[in-house]
Amino acid sequence: MTLSVEIKTRLDHLHVLSKIARDITLPLFADPKGVENKAGEGHYDPVTQADIDAEDALRAEIRTKFPEDSIEGEERSDYVGANGFSWTLDPIDGTRAFVAGVPVWSTLIALSHNNDPVLGMIDLPALGKRYVGHTDADHCKSWLETEVNSDVTLTSLKTSSCAEIRDAVLGCTAPFGMFRPGELAAFKIIGAGTRFMRLGLDALGYGLIAEGRMDIIVEAGMKPCDVRALIPIIHGAGGRLTNWEGKSAADGGRVVAVGDIGLLPELYIYLGRALDS
Repeated sequence: MTLSVEIKTRLDHLHVLSKIARDITLPLFADPKGVENKAGEGHYDPVTQADIDAEDALRAEIRTKFPEDSIEGEERSDYVGANGFSWTLDPIDGTRAFVAGVPVWSTLIALSHNNDPVLGMIDLPALGKRYVGHTDADHCKSWLETEVNSDVTLTSLKTSSCAEIRDAVLGCTAPFGMFRPGELAAFKIIGAGTRFMRLGLDALGYGLIAEGRMDIIVEAGMKPCDVRALIPIIHGAGGRLTNWEGKSAADGGRVVAVGDIGLLPELYIYLGRALDS
């Protein structure tokens, strides 16, 4: 098989993985079970039984269907396969939202080839929406799948044109929780110059950039499982997601996403002031 055929085979299986995760997570959303704090004293990083059960089920399916692919996830140790493909899983991204009853939590599934994310899905079960991105050498596109009464509507995604920060809508999940003091200062400077900002959206915010509804997201403390699924969706819609230095964000850390790549040079200047903080 050519590489594109191999990627398409895995793209076609994304929906199987999505359904497996939904069948576990969505019923527990109304009454989350077994919430535990993974962080040390004085911090809060929740994990639910739904996180663990869904990741176990996703891993089992991938091992059955694609036994030579590697797997990394939020809750379990990495599995090292025998080829260049690697799945990155976050069964419940936005666990705080899940626990609090806010429907913006999602399942993030990414496929990378030689450490380059080529497929990504943001599945929002409580909203009946999926964002999907496909960016390999032969394909670069993103789309939104919206479900209503089992009917699915597909909409191609394209980011908005927004050349000036003053015209932009800025997003961040939790600026007071994810930024150190210098990082927060840089974020506040950017925020003061935008049209307005919206907070607490988790991965949904990146989908909204791909839709052309938002323009900038600035975040920090991201893990690979938080960000790899987002990259093909943003890039496939015409935007960019990098780290604060303009390099690949595939390994997480401090990230910036934009719908219009013309925003990046000015944003890098502001963000660069926080790099030593």
